[in-house]
Amino acid sequence: MNTNKKFDGKEENGRRNSGSCKESSRRLRKDERAVSPVIGIILMIAITVVIAAVVAAFAYGLIGNVDTAPSAALVVDGAQEGKPEFTVLHHGGEIITQAFRENVQGDSCWDEMEVKLNGRTLTFTDGRVDEIFLNGTPSVESPAGTATGWGTTVFAPGDEVKITLDSSTTPPLTLKSGDTIAVVFVPSGDIMQRVTVP
Repeated sequence: MNTNKKFDGKEENGRRNSGSCKESSRRLRKDERAVSPVIGIILMIAITVVIAAVVAAFAYGLIGNVDTAPSAALVVDGAQEGKPEFTVLHHGGEIITQAFRENVQGDSCWDEMEVKLNGRTLTFTDGRVDEIFLNGTPSVESPAGTATGWGTTVFAPGDEVKITLDSSTTPPLTLKSGDTIAVVFVPSGDIMQRVTVP
């Protein structure tokens, strides 16, 4: 009998403990429910502030003024080993409005567009270019150039630039297998076209 009473006492203590655990877990659940709306409101305010900052940045021009290359279909034609010349053709897409300097004498006719051979811009002063023609008209710096030059800064669909390497050197400059020709949009540094001489 005594053992039964002891067992009953332990059982009662166990019931009391389990009852207090249930009560504390109920309290925690109530607390969690009370906190979740506050966290939700804070998150909503934070998201609203971030969206407002992005919209304001676009509206005031802080974002979106990054120069990107015009979407132009450029083709490098005639780039073959042993040849001293090649042509860059504008086959379509956007106009490059400031591709060339207008009526400016100097070492380069390029402005926002440059043609590079093996990473170096093709200019007259570096001794690698003999002539540059735009639609058959030589640049001011070319030996056959006119005083007025091209009279335009635009490289538009249908235009072509023909570049002849300097033939007065010994040996004359010609394209070699593995040479790379790149047309670069200077403000952004984007490569609009690149070919490797086969």
